[in-house]
Amino acid sequence: MRRALAWSVLMGLCAIVSSWALVTMLFSALFGTGRKGRELALAFDRVGNVTAGGWGNETFSSRCWRRRDVPRYRRMVQLIDWAFLRFAGEENHCEKSWLSEELARESACTG
Repeated sequence: MRRALAWSVLMGLCAIVSSWALVTMLFSALFGTGRKGRELALAFDRVGNVTAGGWGNETFSSRCWRRRDVPRYRRMVQLIDWAFLRFAGEENHCEKSWLSEELARESACTG
């Protein structure tokens, strides 16, 4: 009973923080530089990746590129890359995400 109560409180706090983060993302995009909104979007991306069974320190785009030899991930790479090209003008988004995260992991290991 005590454990269930603790998890319920934790889930409630996560719901509050998630709602606050979504509102903050919107205000950052509309009235700010967008930097905070981008960081929040990356955090949600990582949460989504963990929810889908991925690593917590990896974005979904990076995961799709890493696993591109699997047909469903190859299709996701095509979809994500198309969306980023179409709406953000960025080519090869998934590969760039993977390379960026690989560099970060390497520098964490050597530094």
